[in-house]
Amino acid sequence: MIEEPISPEEQEGMDEINELVNAEKLDPTTSMNILINAVQVSYDKDHFNDLDRYLIAKALTCFKEFVDSGEDFTINVK
Repeated sequence: MIEEPISPEEQEGMDEINELVNAEKLDPTTSMNILINAVQVSYDKDHFNDLDRYLIAKALTCFKEFVDSGEDFTINVK
């Protein structure tokens, strides 16, 4: 089996992922982006019911509105 060479863009993505995996801690923005991406890719799976999907969509819309408006926001964690 002949493997195709990895493009510079693919290598850059792999390097970024390796940095995240090897980091002792993640910054809050990266952490939130990982969680948002995880929810987006599994949104249509059976483990979410209609109420879950509604609340997920509402939460993602909230974040998108902040990003689109350029507003800063704080997430308080207790």
